[in-house]
Amino acid sequence: MKKALMLLSLKDTQLEYLRTKYPNVEFTTDSSDYIDAEIILGWKISQADELLKSTKLKWVQSKSAGVDYFPLAEFAKRKIKLTTASGLHSRYIAETVAAYLLMENRGLRPVIKNPGVWDEPEVYETSEQTALIFGTGNIGREIARYCHFFEMKTIGVNRHGMDDSLATDFDEVISIAEFESAKDKYVADYVINIMPGTQATNGFFNRERMEKIDSGYSFINVGRGTSVVTSDLKKLLADNYIKSAYLDVFEEEPLNPDSSLWHSSKIIATPHISGLMAHFKDNFLPLFDDNLEKYLANEELHNLVDLSTGY
Repeated sequence: MKKALMLLSLKDTQLEYLRTKYPNVEFTTDSSDYIDAEIILGWKISQADELLKSTKLKWVQSKSAGVDYFPLAEFAKRKIKLTTASGLHSRYIAETVAAYLLMENRGLRPVIKNPGVWDEPEVYETSEQTALIFGTGNIGREIARYCHFFEMKTIGVNRHGMDDSLATDFDEVISIAEFESAKDKYVADYVINIMPGTQATNGFFNRERMEKIDSGYSFINVGRGTSVVTSDLKKLLADNYIKSAYLDVFEEEPLNPDSSLWHSSKIIATPHISGLMAHFKDNFLPLFDDNLEKYLANEELHNLVDLSTGY
């Protein structure tokens, strides 16, 4: 009998459903019962060394889209499959980005940052704006759809450029190489980062790259904090090169309560909440159920991570 260690706490009814559907799988919710686990649902960074002691471990289903906190090299060495919840959070992250856009365009940021000041803020017209979106996967496409609802122009940035699957959501797509080699500055009202956390994206948004975009834009980060050089971002904000920033992720988390990122009038900081959803377990179970069915049938798993690239 195969053992599945459930590190994500499911509802009793969900566990009963899994046990009934898969009688040949032992589902354990005891986090110390990892030695013979072949399947793990979820992950605990603090318990990683223990979890890897299971010589039978073959597949881990993550509850998140990003997997930079997993020991990917060890997984690759031991040929442990890793699947993500990519696509599950897309709508909710896009809604958060839409909220940021509306806060900026409707003048709510200065109102929130200056309570008690009775003043008329500057407002902007979304239909006249352009969003430059770094990352064109599930989340990037959903953000682009919301931007199109606001009648904004959308430009995507990825490794390979435009393809047929992106044509509906993006008016234009350029490759990272094209972005890097461009002689003229790009013009955008919003620069939105949703790139995964990998070696290639670590420190990607430094001063040089952020200055490849003409001044006066707002920067939104719902990707990974490690992809932004925070000191460079702060300097560009102080110099009024970047107008404002909406940050949900940071180089170090949790963000120190004394950090200037909380208190700057130009920054709205949120505690890594853009992907929160009201009914996560109800949305997540069908994904795990489908992958478990595929795993037991030796079929290709959904959202399988390429361990060499980290996504």
